[in-house]
Amino acid sequence: MRNEGVTVMVATRLGRRDFLRIGAGALTGAAALGLAGCGDASEAQAGASSLQFSFWGSSVRAGLTTKAIHAYEQSHPQVKISTWFTGFGSYWPKLATQISGGSAPDLIQMDMRYIDQYVRKGLLLDLTRYIPQPIDLHDFNQPLLKGSEARGKIYGIPFGGNFTSVFYNTSLFQKVGYQMPGNFSDWTWDAMKQVAQEIVKAAGPGVYGVDDASSNITAFEVFIRQRGKELYTDAGQRAFNKQDALDWFGYWSDLRKAGLCIPPDLSVQYSGATPALTTIVAGKAAINFSTSNQIQAFQAATPTKLGLYSTPSSAGVKDNGNYLKASMLLSASSSTKNPDAVTQFINAVFNDPALVKALKIERGIPGSARAQALLKPSLKSADLKQLTMVNQLAAITRPKSVLDPPGAGEVSDLLVLIAQGLGFGKMSIDEAASTLVTQADKALERDGV
Repeated sequence: MRNEGVTVMVATRLGRRDFLRIGAGALTGAAALGLAGCGDASEAQAGASSLQFSFWGSSVRAGLTTKAIHAYEQSHPQVKISTWFTGFGSYWPKLATQISGGSAPDLIQMDMRYIDQYVRKGLLLDLTRYIPQPIDLHDFNQPLLKGSEARGKIYGIPFGGNFTSVFYNTSLFQKVGYQMPGNFSDWTWDAMKQVAQEIVKAAGPGVYGVDDASSNITAFEVFIRQRGKELYTDAGQRAFNKQDALDWFGYWSDLRKAGLCIPPDLSVQYSGATPALTTIVAGKAAINFSTSNQIQAFQAATPTKLGLYSTPSSAGVKDNGNYLKASMLLSASSSTKNPDAVTQFINAVFNDPALVKALKIERGIPGSARAQALLKPSLKSADLKQLTMVNQLAAITRPKSVLDPPGAGEVSDLLVLIAQGLGFGKMSIDEAASTLVTQADKALERDGV
């Protein structure tokens, strides 16, 4: 799982050390195997094609993926697809190890926060040349697709789109008489604090109003965008300032001191590696930050009815700050020996009704209008909530305008470490804000082009 996956957790990035380990050896191996479109690919693809697909996620995602692969193999008996999956944090080191060993997966689930790093190293197949044939994206959401480009080309196609969201315990909300407002802008950070206060009073000891999202990079990004900027500049530098960080850490520190959000020891105990390891599923918190595509996995893990809504807005600000983001991407290795088989499977993921139905919307709302129409009649309540909210937010929010730079993964890790240090009283709010700003600058400079 991941920041996308469940809650606030430490995501181990594919950083400088991992890429140094991959180094030239992987690229040499790629050249020896033959990049897509280079050499005699037809010989490598003669007869049966054996592909490997790597992804992060829960057992729910693994089951849906297996079902989709079985459907594809039945209609394409010459293709056999094996898989491996793990949690988000352990995914990137494992992937780096496999790539450095010269055996990269043919199909790679990719994240927008890391794609530029892979593209810079020449590790991903340029899919632009395979569009529109065999990859048909004629009815795909173009802003979602455009926002997923890296260096002007398509190296990964969004499985779906999602929004940074809050899941909430509907029973506890009903107990305190609070109903989510009709306008997203009326659900503010102050409103969340007030609801948390009422829930703590009504629920009694051991139950907190909200999970501690101070280390959640996507929630922090929404907070920064509400101030009319992005996390990063077009040049890959830091766009947020110390005051932004002070306000962010200060808000969560106030909640923590008031006993309204999960204390740091529980944050560590409930790591968010799976829905079961989240405070909302465990009944410890009434509100949890996640991404909209995870609502079904969360709901499946608890008998408590969960609600879905956007992240809080800043009072008096029309811009909600949220944006439709690629939940994750389907990419391919530049060293695959079977580019034709790989791209045909990618096309099937987004266009074959059997695969679309098998995958459902667990990875996000599909970018294809046909896929959405195909899935809607069979969606469960939780997924209908997701579809409705995503379409509502998509109509009123502004797209993300800057691709995450290579150092974004390290900045995400820094936020986790600094927030934990602040939570445990190892540093002051001012020290936390200063550290985030200075260390982010170093990370972005170190990992930049």
